[in-house]
Amino acid sequence: MSSYYCPFCSSRYKFQKTRTDGVLICGLCGDPLMKKSILNTKQIFGLLLASAFIAPLLAMFVFVIKDFTNEKKPSISQSLVLMSFM
Repeated sequence: MSSYYCPFCSSRYKFQKTRTDGVLICGLCGDPLMKKSILNTKQIFGLLLASAFIAPLLAMFVFVIKDFTNEKKPSISQSLVLMSFM
């Protein structure tokens, strides 16, 4: 899926017209519109780079939460032994 933009006009204005031959033109200046893809190579590279830094952080959170939920509570007999040493 792609969007169209005018390379000469401001990106705030999105007036599109169609010529008789089917080409989309800018409603302000009349120049043909350029096709722009949703993701370009810079954005894909940036997403990969950001995920490389964020993935270890997310893995750390998962392991910490898993460790807290699996933590065993001491039994009553162990706590009595610990209290007798005090």
